[in-house]
Parts: sequence; C-alpha cells; structure tokens
Amino acid sequence: MRTILWSVAAGVLAGAVYAVSPLTVWTLALAFAVFQLAGFGLPASETRALKIILSAALLVRLVAIAGLFLVNTPRHDDGAVSMLSGDEAYSMTRALRTRDVVLGVATTQYDYFVAYDEYGNNSYISRLTALQLMFGPTPYSMRLLNSVLFMIGAVLLFRIARAGFGPLPATGGLIVMLFVPTLFLWSISLLKEPLYLMGSTLVLSGALGAVRARTWIHRAAAAAVLTAGLLVIRDLRPGAIALAALGLGCGLASVWATSNIRRFSLTVVAGLMVIGLGLSQPSVQQRVMAGLVAAAKTHSGHVFTVGHAYKLLDEGFYFTPQPPIASTLTLTAGQAARFVIRGVISFFTVPWPWQFVSARELAYLPEQMLWYALIVLLPIGVVAGWRRDTLVTCMLVGYVVPTAAALAFTNGNVGTLLRLRGTVTPYLIWPSVVGFCATLQRLTATTGRPAKSGRDEQAGELGRVDEAGRAE
Repeated sequence: MRTILWSVAAGVLAGAVYAVSPLTVWTLALAFAVFQLAGFGLPASETRALKIILSAALLVRLVAIAGLFLVNTPRHDDGAVSMLSGDEAYSMTRALRTRDVVLGVATTQYDYFVAYDEYGNNSYISRLTALQLMFGPTPYSMRLLNSVLFMIGAVLLFRIARAGFGPLPATGGLIVMLFVPTLFLWSISLLKEPLYLMGSTLVLSGALGAVRARTWIHRAAAAAVLTAGLLVIRDLRPGAIALAALGLGCGLASVWATSNIRRFSLTVVAGLMVIGLGLSQPSVQQRVMAGLVAAAKTHSGHVFTVGHAYKLLDEGFYFTPQPPIASTLTLTAGQAARFVIRGVISFFTVPWPWQFVSARELAYLPEQMLWYALIVLLPIGVVAGWRRDTLVTCMLVGYVVPTAAALAFTNGNVGTLLRLRGTVTPYLIWPSVVGFCATLQRLTATTGRPAKSGRDEQAGELGRVDEAGRAE
C-alpha cells in the first residue's frame, strides 16, 4: 500500500511539474541520459566520480537558476525575465515576439519588425523561437537546457582528454571547466554559446574518431557525429563552419609537421620561405592588407560602443568615430604590424589588473589570474601532452587557432572579449591542466622522488593509466 501511495504521489508531482514547465522535465530526462552515457566504458570508480562531479555541477546550476527566479519575481513581465545581459534580453524577447506573430496574438508593427529583422538573425534565434512555440514561454527552463548542452560539450572534451592524457588531467580539466565562474554564468545564460560549444565539440570528437577509427563502421559513425556538429553550428555565427574546418586543418597539419624533428624543421623553414615570397608579391600584399583593414574597421567599431574599450590601433585612428560600414580607415605597413602585435598580446592579457575600472570588473580579477595561470602552463602542457598523445594535443590547440585569430583582431570591448574568449577557453583548459600535472610531477621529482626512465621519464605520471583504463 505504501508503495502505491508513493507511486501516486510521484506521478502527481511529475504531472504538476510537467504542467508548469514541460521543457524542464524533458531537459532533466536529457541530463539523466547524459549522466548514464558519460562514463560508458570507464572503470566503475571513475564512473562514480564522474557522476558525482556532473551531479554537483547540475545542482549548482539549478540553485542559481532558482535564485534568479526568486530574486527577479517582483520584476517579472512579458518582455524581460531575469536577464543577465542585453543580448539575452534581445534573444528571448525576439523569440517571444515571433511566437506571438505566429500564433496570431495581438501584436504591433514593431513586433513584426523585430521578428523579421536581419540584424542578429541566426539559427539559435530560430531554435529558441521553435522551443517557445512548442513549450510556451520558457526563460528558466531554457537556462537549464543550455546548462545541459554546455555539460554535453564538457563531457565530450573530458572523453577526448581521458583517452589522450589519462584520468587525472581529464578529471581536473572537467572540474575547472564546469566551475569557473565566467563559464558557469555562460552555461546558464540564454545565449547561443552553450549550443555552439556542444556543436563544436561534436565536430572535434567526430574528426578525432574518424582519424583513429579502425573499421568502416566506426569511421562512418564518427563522420555522422562530425556532420551533426556542423549542422548544429551552421549559421550560429558568421563563418562558423569555415572556422571549424580551418581549426581541424590546423590540428591535422600540426600533427603531420611535428611527427619528427626533421619534418618540423623543414616545415618551419618552408613556411618562412613561403610567407616571405608571398608577402613580396604586390597582389598578396594587397589581399593581406585588405583583410587587416577590414579587421581594424570592425575593431574600431567595438571601441566606440558602450562599455570599457581597449585599443589596438595608433591613437590617431580614434579621433573621429565612424561605423565600420562607413569607415575610411587605411593602414600603412608599420601601422598594420603594430595592430597585429597589439592584437595578439591583448587577446592573452586584456584586461590587465590595473585596467579594471568598475566593481564588476574587480570581481573578475581572480578569474583573470586563473586565465594567466592557464596561459603560463599552456606551453608546458603542449610539450607534455604531445609526448603523451600527439594527435589529441595538436587537435585541441590547432582547433582554436583560427577562432582566436579572428577574435584577437576584431574586438575592442573588454566585456565582449571576455565573453567571446570563452569560446576557446574550454579547449585550452585541458592542455594547461596537463601542464600543471607535468609541473607538479617535475617539482615532486626534484624534491627526492626517484627519477623515471624511458617513456615514463618524458611523460611522468601524467601518462599512467590503470589497467582498466588501458583496456578501454
């Protein structure tokens, strides 16, 4: 009798929750499936630890979303519900206005203007609108869905790192990725970034699977995963497929070039010669300069937006504000070179601690210190990771190079840079954690631990995997 009563109570509760927020129920079902599949093929102890980490991450996000609901309850309205940024408000209100247009709810001409406006139109807006039509207004359950999509991307990267570097770096990277404050806020937002991360990691996972597949069935499955990822990121942001393809190309090229010292040396020499000969041709110079001028125009447009700006061009370019589409900006060779150097440095360093200008930016200071630590550890991790698994290391780093280059030269707003830099941070976390483990191993060895020999001396305990892990 007690079992029947509990079953009835659970059914009533589930029905009530589904009536209030059906998307929440479907999202929790998706999360359960992700948790079950995340540890597939791993030792039982690792699977339990993985489920604990993922459960804690999801619970913290549920608490944060519930907190947003409680804090913003007095200010709820049809236009904006607990928005964390202006981009969130734009995405959700546009989806809701489009929903009203489709359903024939009382609308105004402005609703039609927003619904069909080309500005900001992307596939995420279309998918967000579809969910509003299917499940009704879903501002909070959409945050939960984005959290699960983000966690899918994190699990895929964990599996890549687990296969390449072993359980310790993989678990450490997963913890960092799931609980870093900015990525945490990113994951519960109403923005397209969680979906973009999931799609990008599907592309990377599919490419790695295709390279390492030993049978045509496995290769076909990997190709299907890669194709699914490309379909997800298509039209999410300009040039998304091109950036993904270039990233895969950079990764595979670096694998080939670093396969041995002789090939690496020849590649460097040949690359320098090609660049030198190419830049000596007037037609090539014009194309390169045209690309840099276009990037500089986009950068200057960001500088003149509201917020905290940073500058990459010489000071004289900022005297007269001009929108990028109407800009008459031109660059000399020296100005272009300084623009490139400042762009690269700024991508890794902005904002410097002394550049913080508000309490909100000061709250970001600890994470900026973590970012600097990741950058310092990155080259160490690349070397240690390359010794352990050349393919995974090169693909993780090479995959983000085109995106990082595009971001470095087209931004001029600190807040925008921090948000978009988050699109490459997840891929750099894992090599940096490998660098941390390698550094810790080296420090331990210098304080009296017996030195390793052969392959273990190069990779250290980083490459040590238990027998069950190797059996996988």
